[in-house]
Amino acid sequence: MRKPGVFLCALVIIFFMGFIYNTLFRGYFNADSHPAPLRTTSTSTPTFPVIGPQSEELNNLLKMIEWPLAPTNVSLEFSTHPKTSQYFIINPRATYVIGESLEVLIIAKDHKGRAKNYGGDFFYVKLHSLSLKAGVSGSVTDHHNGSYTARFILQWSGETMISVRLMHSSELIAILHQQRDTRPDKVLFKGYFEKNGIREEVACNVDLPGQDVCEYYDQQNHEKWVCQRPKKLPCDSYREHSAGENRNIQSQEQKPFFSASLINQEIPSNLGSINVLPQKNVTSGTNVPCIAGLRTPNPSGFYYQDVWKSLVCSNKQFNNHTMAAKCLAGKIVYMFGDSTMRQWWEYLVAFIPTLKKIDLHTVYNTGPILATDAEFNYLVQWRAHQKPLRMDRTAVRELRFIASELDILGNRKGMIILITCWSHLITYPVGVYINRLHHIREAVVRLLERSPETKILIKSANTGYLFEHGSDWLSLQLDTLMKAMFSKLPVAILDVWQMTACHREPEHIHPKMVVVKNEIDFMLSFICPH
Repeated sequence: MRKPGVFLCALVIIFFMGFIYNTLFRGYFNADSHPAPLRTTSTSTPTFPVIGPQSEELNNLLKMIEWPLAPTNVSLEFSTHPKTSQYFIINPRATYVIGESLEVLIIAKDHKGRAKNYGGDFFYVKLHSLSLKAGVSGSVTDHHNGSYTARFILQWSGETMISVRLMHSSELIAILHQQRDTRPDKVLFKGYFEKNGIREEVACNVDLPGQDVCEYYDQQNHEKWVCQRPKKLPCDSYREHSAGENRNIQSQEQKPFFSASLINQEIPSNLGSINVLPQKNVTSGTNVPCIAGLRTPNPSGFYYQDVWKSLVCSNKQFNNHTMAAKCLAGKIVYMFGDSTMRQWWEYLVAFIPTLKKIDLHTVYNTGPILATDAEFNYLVQWRAHQKPLRMDRTAVRELRFIASELDILGNRKGMIILITCWSHLITYPVGVYINRLHHIREAVVRLLERSPETKILIKSANTGYLFEHGSDWLSLQLDTLMKAMFSKLPVAILDVWQMTACHREPEHIHPKMVVVKNEIDFMLSFICPH
């Protein structure tokens, strides 16, 4: 049992840390929070990716996300239809054994049942068992002729069913690709200006081509943000930011391709359960501890009885809140990113009874939000990344670039950094995302140079992004870039893509708690690998 004096001392230390945190982070200079505009041009200037002098890296990144696009102006009748498409097991057998491969041939067909002669469709494929609460993702190879091969590795014995879903037809992906690169105006934001009792509300975005704007440029991160010029107020009276409207930009010809009956639809099959036998004297999983720099295999893991079995490293289960608190004891955990990272903060606060919220009197959905554990001497803080950000109305000065936040951190004992950045940038040309990640990566390098014991964990994208202009294909493109850009750094990539894709619960950008629990356990396995 802990002595009262020790408890009181720990409590004082924690609240002192909270005071220092509040003073440092809320009083931090505002260079990264869009200062007074450096330009007030009558028309917005173009936004270009800045990735430093290594143009070879930029070319390699763009090559990684190349996708075979369908011919332009294809009518709906000739696009891929989930109910006419088919799949078959290649060289089927009566029985299989754990660890063996299973291959499936997918034949894409159009609305009239005619075989397609080009590729580019986006499929989700998995093996699953409802009775065993098991699931594992497969990989898909596009043969660019309307046929695809899905490959699986069998991970459990017993009931095993195949699922093949058409997420997007190649024709829809061509539309998404074109709209991402040419129509950043499909999602708008609101800027609130105020001075001397006068208030104005205008549209803001990464770019507003051809409009009279106030342009705000961040020198450190090489990013700009623009707002329509207020009629009465100066550009330096920009006070608050919020989400704005989602514009319907589909033409009458494009709208049918977005029909719910054609998106995220199971391809029908008469195949029953595959008979999978156990493999003698072999245990599944891996004995490698969860440390930075590990390669992510495909599949990256699988579910069995609702528990994620990582194939990256030997992940642990933190089923008791005391185990989780002991893992975090003495740590300073900084979480940066979007609401999928805030969901992790919320899980920890709900799961660990000694972890208590500290009211910083900030807007909850953008933060910063803070929780401390006086008994185990640690804190966990989350804050949103800089605009673009589809969230509640909040002060412009409270929104910070992740790179700038990392640059103010010193060499602190027990520091853990968690980063995710993707969901609010999928609607923009990929150069915007590459530029953002480039500066985060450079800040990570600088932080590790002055604080080499700091653990940095990068969370991947979730699946199930289903808002009006959202798409898992758009998320996958950015996720591929993120993994490539951080692949050579001594950081841990928390690849939760397949964790959210192959569970028995439907995909959702904010997954059910059973999935979040597995994500948190995976995270804690990297913080406390031994």
